[in-house]
Amino acid sequence: MKMKKLSAILLSGVLTASALVGCGDSAQGGAVATSTDAGTATQTDTAVAAPVEAQDVTLKIWVPEEAVEDTDAAVKAFDDLHDEFNITYEIAVVGIDEAPQQLGTDPDTAADIFYTPSGGVADLVNKGLLLPLTKDFETIASDLPESALTAVTVDGLTYAVPFSPNTYFMYYNKDLLTEDDVKSLETILSKDTGVDYNFSTNITNSWYIESFFLGAGCTLFGPDGTDPSECSWNDETGLAAAEYIIDLVGNPKYLENKDGVGGAEFKNGNLAAITDGAWSVSSYRESLGDKLGAVALPTANIGGNDVQLSNFVDFKTITVKSNTAFPLAAQQLAVYLANPENSLVRYQNQGDVPVLNSLAASDEIVSDEVAAALNAQASKATNQPSISKMGDYWTPAQAFGEGVVSGEITKANVQEKLDALVDSITGTLAE
Repeated sequence: MKMKKLSAILLSGVLTASALVGCGDSAQGGAVATSTDAGTATQTDTAVAAPVEAQDVTLKIWVPEEAVEDTDAAVKAFDDLHDEFNITYEIAVVGIDEAPQQLGTDPDTAADIFYTPSGGVADLVNKGLLLPLTKDFETIASDLPESALTAVTVDGLTYAVPFSPNTYFMYYNKDLLTEDDVKSLETILSKDTGVDYNFSTNITNSWYIESFFLGAGCTLFGPDGTDPSECSWNDETGLAAAEYIIDLVGNPKYLENKDGVGGAEFKNGNLAAITDGAWSVSSYRESLGDKLGAVALPTANIGGNDVQLSNFVDFKTITVKSNTAFPLAAQQLAVYLANPENSLVRYQNQGDVPVLNSLAASDEIVSDEVAAALNAQASKATNQPSISKMGDYWTPAQAFGEGVVSGEITKANVQEKLDALVDSITGTLAE
């Protein structure tokens, strides 16, 4: 076996390491002496395999701070499996939202491998910054849900490896609502819970308000989220969704979760249910303990139809920059970092719920009520459009929600306001 060298530089300040990894005793010579009946010795040539020349590979990897140690261990394990590489790697702390921005600023000095939200993948591809993943991705592709594959596919090519869904779901207080109650928003709002508020979400946040429009059947940038000129939120279905939101905000059992007031009331036991994400589980569990429940978003009766609320979902992914000097090793390592073993470690140590179907169906994930709720809602959610025009959605949608909550938008003028909203979203194309 060949000799290989693995070097690591962890820029988080944790450690700097260099290790020489080798094999056992090497074969000596090419002849073996044997005895014959005549007592003479003969030499038999035996073939000795020539040592395989390992490729020197240098990779820079960006991960969030909480992922440094697990990533370091995973790269070392990857190196053990790949005798064809001599890997020198550098791990630096760069957050998932900052990484694509830094890549765009200076691709040459950016990491070879980094985390990025799937919502920005198409934009990075259009800028020529991501490498298609054509090596080893097939080893996990069949284990990914269709929504995750769609989120990282552009023009038939895969550009990122999803490892965890990112969306919100609903928490509830088990002392106030039953498992049957939380299936329907109408049931939640109408139940006598004995507390001031029964339901809270964030209509003034454009990452929350869409659940009513998308759930009702409206589309944003077309059915597949790629048509920058299309938004149906001002049609008959959109009008029904907007009127539902107006009625919801006017319901005395509803609390707008602006500036965290909903979360505070929920922790105090004065609110029965709230939409939120896995990032809040620790604080809620500390306050409610065993009373804390988590489920997918409920149905809502919009326009006379019971519809499943459908919010945006994107995925945490691992990507490779297009101008990496070592595309083969970088692709293989990116896929390896998102494989079942590493996804499970990431969940256990960092709380990132795995998107892989095999892990989502495992006893460990199913028995975790929050993880199960996240995966359940991810399967009902709508992929967040990743085209650059999405940048024109956030501010107008937020302004619309603020208008509803403030009372400026009413049923008397909501159609006019919806028309203006759609015009703002689909107007002049973003640069």
